[in-house]
This record gives sequence, C-alpha cells and structure tokens, in this order.
Amino acid sequence: MNRRAILAALGATTAAAAGCLADEARPSNVDDRNGAENGGNGGNDEIDGGGGDESRVLEAFDGEPTRPECDIDPETVEVEYGDDREEHETAETIPYPVMPEGFDEEAVIDYLIAFDEAYLTHNLLCARSGSDRILRIGHSVRERETFDWHEGATTVFLLRAAGATAGVSDDGAVWESDIGFSAVVYVIDSGGVARVDYLDAGAALDPDEREATAPDPLEDGILVATFEGKVTF
Repeated sequence: MNRRAILAALGATTAAAAGCLADEARPSNVDDRNGAENGGNGGNDEIDGGGGDESRVLEAFDGEPTRPECDIDPETVEVEYGDDREEHETAETIPYPVMPEGFDEEAVIDYLIAFDEAYLTHNLLCARSGSDRILRIGHSVRERETFDWHEGATTVFLLRAAGATAGVSDDGAVWESDIGFSAVVYVIDSGGVARVDYLDAGAALDPDEREATAPDPLEDGILVATFEGKVTF
C-alpha cells in the first residue's frame, strides 16, 4: 500500500514533502481499507469521490451530522495590571467551510485543514462554562498524510498543534499556554465528512506507526458534514 506524507512546518516555515514510504502492514481493525486491489485510489492523486450516487461516508452513519455549533463574536475585555488597564479581544468562532471546490487531493486536504480549525474554535467556545475567557486559539498543521483505506473515499491524517494559547482567568489574570501536538483522522467523499480524534499520541508522532494504529472515522468517529449540491448541516 502506498501512502503519501506531506509535511508542513509550523507557522511560516517552508513546507517539505515526504516521498512515498515503504509498504506497511494493513491495519487489523479495519475491513478492506485499501481499495487498490479493487479499483480504489491506489495512491492516485485524483480522489474517486466527486461522482456517483454511493457514498461510503453516508452509508456508515444514520441521522444528521453531529458537531459543535454556535456563533461567538469577539468581545472586548479589560484587564487590570496594577494601576493600569489593558483591553483584549476575545476569540471568535470560525465558520465551517463550504464543500470543497474539487475532489483532487490538494483541494480536499485544504478543505479539511480549514474544517478542522473551524471545528476547534467551535469546540472550545460553544460549551464553555465559568467566567474565564479565551483570547487566542492556535491551529497549525505540522504533518498531513493520506491513507488508502476506503474505495471511493479518502482518509486524511492531520498532526497539528491546536488549542487555546491565551486567556483571562476568572480572577482577572491573563494566562498563556503552549500547545502540544494532537492528531485527528477524517474520511471524505462526495457525500460528506466523518471525523475521529486520534488519541494515541505516541503512535501519532511516529510515522511508521500511524496507519497501523489510527482509528477509522467510519467505524469509531462521527458524521460532521454532508454534501448535496451545496454543503448541508
């Protein structure tokens, strides 16, 4: 099985592409993930997700998409520093993107990165309790990789630094936080998108372990978007 890894440095550093990696053992917890023998992607950059009536994603789930959803606008908060006061803007939710402009590999990956950042802002802000406020949310993708697991759909692994990086506590103190790396796996086709958090941090950091240990969004994840002419939720 071929897999493509595209490495992106954090922040404004230059992206570096990793070539085709050596064949790996097929994950034991997923049935027929590699569709190459049966006419699947087989490492082709064109994703077989833009046509046809069947959707592997929609077949795997019943009901409507499930995801954090709200509309949070930035607000100005004042913070006291001794005799001085400073104003800060709180973080806001980023709207979920519309469906991809195309289903080639780069268009799909760009869409999922934008979707994942929007998901993060909604997840952090929609259900917050208490009086502390988030000032900044960071999201920077370090590595992205595609797995040839499902015929007619594409599985995308994202390793990213994602989380709240600054805020104001309930006692008025400003806090800052470094964020470590976490991972998520998406499956996307012309029908929609499924998502699952990849909780095995050690394996997620090891390129040789990821595909064998990553969870399958169609088995362990949730439906987070559907496409029908235009994106629907």
